[in-house]
Amino acid sequence: MPSLSIEELSKWDEEFFTDLTHCLASTVLKNYNADDALLDKTQLLKHYPRVYNTTVEIDGAPITNQKSSGRCWLFAATNQLRLNAMEKLSLKELELSQSYVFFYDKLEKCNYFLEQIIDTRDQKVDSRLVQYLLEAPTNDGGQYSMFINIVKKYGLVPKALYGDLPYSTTASRKLNQLLTTKLREFAEVLREEPEVGNLPILQKKFQKQIFKILTTFMDAPSSIVKPNEEFSWEYLDKDKNLKSLKCTPLEFATNICGLDLEQPPVSLINDPRHPYGELIEIDRLGNVTGGDAVLYLNVDNDTLTELVVKRLKNNKAVFFGSHTPRYMDKKNGIMDVDLWNYKAIGYQCNQSKASRIKYHESLMTHAMLITGCHLSENGKPVRYRVENSWGKDSGKDGLYLMTQKYFEEYAFQIVVDLDELPENLKEKFTDKESLSSATKIILPIWDPMGALAI
Repeated sequence: MPSLSIEELSKWDEEFFTDLTHCLASTVLKNYNADDALLDKTQLLKHYPRVYNTTVEIDGAPITNQKSSGRCWLFAATNQLRLNAMEKLSLKELELSQSYVFFYDKLEKCNYFLEQIIDTRDQKVDSRLVQYLLEAPTNDGGQYSMFINIVKKYGLVPKALYGDLPYSTTASRKLNQLLTTKLREFAEVLREEPEVGNLPILQKKFQKQIFKILTTFMDAPSSIVKPNEEFSWEYLDKDKNLKSLKCTPLEFATNICGLDLEQPPVSLINDPRHPYGELIEIDRLGNVTGGDAVLYLNVDNDTLTELVVKRLKNNKAVFFGSHTPRYMDKKNGIMDVDLWNYKAIGYQCNQSKASRIKYHESLMTHAMLITGCHLSENGKPVRYRVENSWGKDSGKDGLYLMTQKYFEEYAFQIVVDLDELPENLKEKFTDKESLSSATKIILPIWDPMGALAI
C-alpha cells in the first residue's frame, strides 16, 4: 500500500503554489468564512422572487421557534395541524403545544429503550445493535409516525394550556445528558439480571425514576390537563370575540385539528438505493411500545413533487424532511444547491443522491413545512415556500425559498393523507401482503433512512 511521501508532498505544494486559481482561493478562504466568500450574489439577485402562485389559504402564525432543542419534527407536525384548527375556530393565530408532545415522547422513548435492551439481552454488549441503542437512547429527534404514536395515546392541546416555561423544554441538553446516563446504568442492570422474572419489576422501578427526573425538569402535563379528561380553553377569535372550548386532548386532535387517527397520514421517501414502489421499514426505530413502526413508501422524485403540488392545491401544507442545513443560506432564507460557487476554487461534488446516502454523506436531519409553490407555465414547480421553526430571525421572517433542484437532491420525505395517493400506491399501505415482513424492505436502525429529524 502506498504511504505518504515527504518528497511527493513537497512536489504537490510547489505545483499548487504556481496555480494562480488555487493561490487566490487560498488567500480568500484564509481570510473569510467559506460560506460568505463563495456565496454567488449574482445568483442571489437573479433567481429568487418571493412570489408563489399556489399557497395554502391561511398563513400559520406566529412563527415558531424550537430554540436549543431537537423538536423540529414536533413543530412541523403541529404547525401543519394548527392550520386546520385556525380555520375551524376562526383564529388569527394559534400555536399547539409542542412541549406537551415532547414530554410524553421523552417518557415513552425512555421506556422503549428499556424494552429494546431487554429484547437484545442475548446479544453481546459490543454488538453493533446494542452499541447503537446505547449511543443516544433519548434523542430529541423523531419521525412523523412517532408523532402519531404519541398523539394516539395522549392527544394534543393548545400551547396556551401547556407552554415552554420550563427551561429544559427549549434547552434540553442537560436533561438528555442526565437521562442518558441513567438509561445506560439501567441497561447494565437489565442485561446482567440473572432472573428473567425480575425484569418487569426492574423496568417498572426504572420507569418511575425516569418520570421523577422528567418532572424535576418539567411539569407533568397531567398535572395541568389529563389526556383522557376534558380541558377548558378560553380564546379570542380573529374578530376578538371571546370563545370557550371544552374537549379532551384526543378530541382536540381529531375534531379541532382534523387528524384522522384511525387512518393517519403516511410517509413517502425518495431513496434511490432501493426499488421504487416498495415499503421500507426501519427495524427497532420507535418511541411507544406497541406503537406503529416507522414505515415509508419509496417513490421517485416526480411522484413526490406531484403529491406536494396536489396537497397545496387542496389547501394543505406538507410536512417534509431534508438534509438541513446543507446548502441553506439562513440570512437570505434560501435553500439551493447552486447558490455557492465552489467550482471557483476547484471543488466539485460528484456523488449521486444514492451514493451520498450509501456513503453517509446525506441523510434526513430536519423537518419543516411546505406552505406554497410557484408553478411554471407547464404546471411544474420551480420553487417552494418553506416554513421553518427557528424563529423570525432565521430566513425571511422565518420563511425560506427552496428550489426544485434542492427538493430533488436533498429532500427525502413528505407526509400525505392516504386518500391523496393513486390507487396503486394506496394499496401498499392497505394490502396485508404488502405490509407483511416478507415483502417489505427492512433496514437496520443505523441506516441513514433511520435518522431522526432534529
